[in-house]
Amino acid sequence: MLILVLDVLSCAILLGFAIRRFAVKKRLSKGYSWVLAAGILLLCGAAGLRNAQVDQEPKLRLPRRVVGQEFVSSDACRKCHPEHYSTWHDTYHRTMTQVVTPETVVAPFDDIELESRGRTYRLERRGDEFWVQAADADWTPFVPGSTPTKPGSPPMVESRVLMSTGSHHMQEYWVANPDPRFSTMIQIPFAYHFEQERWIPLEDVFLQPDARHAGPKFWNNTCIQCHSTGGNPGSDRRTGTVSTKVAEFGIACEACHGPGVEHIRFHTNPLNRYTLHLQDGPDPTIVNPARCSPEISSQICGQCHSSFSPLDEDQFMAAGHSYRAGDDLEVSRRLLRYDDRPEAELEKHFYWRDGTCRVGGDEYLGLITSACHQRGDLSCLSCHSMHDSKPNDQLAKGMETNQACLQCHSSYAENLEAHTHHRAGSKGSECYNCHMPHVSFALFTAMRSHRIDSPDIEVSARTGRPNACNLCHLDETLEWSAQHLTEWYEAPEVELSEEQAGTAASLLWLLRGDAAQRAVTAWHMGWEPAHEASGTGWQAPFLAQVLPDPYALVRYIAGRSLRRLPNFEDFEYDFIGPAGERNSATQRVIQQWTRDDAFQPNRDKRILVGPSGDLRQEEIERLLEQRDDRAVHINE
Repeated sequence: MLILVLDVLSCAILLGFAIRRFAVKKRLSKGYSWVLAAGILLLCGAAGLRNAQVDQEPKLRLPRRVVGQEFVSSDACRKCHPEHYSTWHDTYHRTMTQVVTPETVVAPFDDIELESRGRTYRLERRGDEFWVQAADADWTPFVPGSTPTKPGSPPMVESRVLMSTGSHHMQEYWVANPDPRFSTMIQIPFAYHFEQERWIPLEDVFLQPDARHAGPKFWNNTCIQCHSTGGNPGSDRRTGTVSTKVAEFGIACEACHGPGVEHIRFHTNPLNRYTLHLQDGPDPTIVNPARCSPEISSQICGQCHSSFSPLDEDQFMAAGHSYRAGDDLEVSRRLLRYDDRPEAELEKHFYWRDGTCRVGGDEYLGLITSACHQRGDLSCLSCHSMHDSKPNDQLAKGMETNQACLQCHSSYAENLEAHTHHRAGSKGSECYNCHMPHVSFALFTAMRSHRIDSPDIEVSARTGRPNACNLCHLDETLEWSAQHLTEWYEAPEVELSEEQAGTAASLLWLLRGDAAQRAVTAWHMGWEPAHEASGTGWQAPFLAQVLPDPYALVRYIAGRSLRRLPNFEDFEYDFIGPAGERNSATQRVIQQWTRDDAFQPNRDKRILVGPSGDLRQEEIERLLEQRDDRAVHINE
């Protein structure tokens, strides 16, 4: 403040002398001219002091934005590239992290109380500000160097909500660390889910075992890596403090095109622009992913759409990632490839046992295992576009159709049915339904794998990864799919167990599979193409079996798919409600299904329904007892 006051006063003094000189020239009296100068001096000084005082008012303790040294921010790009700026501005990339304002907050904050697992949070809106009140024990025990709160009733403390992440499927919120030495952002342990229009405890928004609140999550060392541009955690080991910086909140222009300082400096000179135009070549001062090789352009997306760890953790915590768009991604990051980690750890968290990534959002890890990328020119930009697409999935124009594949595999276009063995125009003739099935999971939903391959029943039988055939034909067995693949494509015959040959694959995955198998299968039981292929009259009692599942998201997916079946649209069920109510939901579904023969068009032992329409309960119980209860953590 002192420096600011001195600067203002010195400017005022210089202005006063200038006015005195002006007065002399105009032949004003000496006394009058000095009075005029002194008056202006006092006015300027008072204004300066007032502004200095405003600077001393409490500021939002957000990560500090730093531009001009390397990054320039999207605002600078807008001046010369307004159309590209506009199309980027419409995307969800931009709003991955935002400063909290009435315009950016989606969730309700008006006198709301949230409770979960013995914790209570009160949310309040005060004008344009948003506040959360929580037990002091929820914050202070996790501040470095602090003393945990003693047992008993901890005091309630208030914190202003300053920042949000997410804007597409759900939104999470952050407050500042109460210790001023650390500019870390601490997460409110609830997320607001848009589809359900409700607050959900953070433990229940990821596919993970039911657990108590395990402590706070910090934006500065996790989310900053992919939800900001030019993020720098700013952890100083010497002083033990944290001073986080970003070039921009959210995923902005320079995340994909590289820092823009040199680009702007170069193009400020008209001669440089003219010379570059005559050369008609790439601009050496900026990265254009469309001009990069398939490998490099895909790595630009892969800097976020993958699971990884920094090669140098200390360097990252001190200064952020050294990777810049156009670099070799693996010079600074260790991708979590299937072959590089202990098998049990990867199976549990990231991969199916055949090496297919099952984490939604890690599409790059699927792409790089695809023959189309390894032996061809397929890249992320072959199908996706930031500036020529709809924000929802960023598919370029025309790429939501078979053209995505036919742009390379054009020979199939003339007689598609001969290849797909499904009617042209049907879901079974859409390339990606067979070659990119929904076997990844994130954000409350199954997602398409970006490992482009063909259905392989031997792989499904051996590793448990669901295949495209049986995720659509839910009422069929692995043997049924194997026979068709052998007949149509001369696939090798597969040796299957009696159970795999006699029971619908979907029920084996749903009832005795691990949490990922159960979630993916339950999702497909609510998928319209699967309804067209396998009907809608038999799934309800089997979805009912996982309504009490130990994984919250498996319960949610099962409940949502159930409500997409005829006459269950209004079925009341809360996936995070009391355990007793969740358990009773199973019998309520079965009773409703049993009452009406309209629910039982398919009476077949493959789907564990007897000829009289009764469930084969003993077989169902046997499969449930064999359920794979190994812990699964898919934290997208």
